[in-house]
Amino acid sequence: YYHLFNAVTDALEENDIDLSVDGADEVDGDFNLIKGGGAAHTKEKIVDYAAKEFIVIVDESKVVGKLGTFPVPVEVIPDASRVVIQALEDMGAECEIRMAQRKDGPVITDNGNFVIDAKFSEIASPQHLEIDLNSIPGVVENGIFTQMVDRVIVGTSDGTKEL
Repeated sequence: YYHLFNAVTDALEENDIDLSVDGADEVDGDFNLIKGGGAAHTKEKIVDYAAKEFIVIVDESKVVGKLGTFPVPVEVIPDASRVVIQALEDMGAECEIRMAQRKDGPVITDNGNFVIDAKFSEIASPQHLEIDLNSIPGVVENGIFTQMVDRVIVGTSDGTKEL
């Protein structure tokens, strides 16, 4: 992953990414996504945004009517985590700092930050929430992806389909 991302970062500098193909933790019928279960959503969002075409491939369990079943990952500067958690709770989210597996302490992103998983019961407007989350001081990026996806391919038990 690290070497692949370095190659992609070089392509970003040249503004030369034709296609990005990735998965998602949730996708709705309007091609809004929640990504970041692997805590790499900030770098993925940069690449996906820069690509001329962005295709998402998921299985049918990831397709939802409205986003919100999966918590929204929010990458935060560690010193701002308490302030960000309070702001997210004021917005109606249940929050947890994502803890690492097989080591003590929180997950640390490639950028040296924490991930707060913010569980909203239902996300009425993914576009507005994406903007609102990024307006909180200390937030680096969040895992809501709107207005970026060109195609969604859904793998089903009897084949594939496009949304």
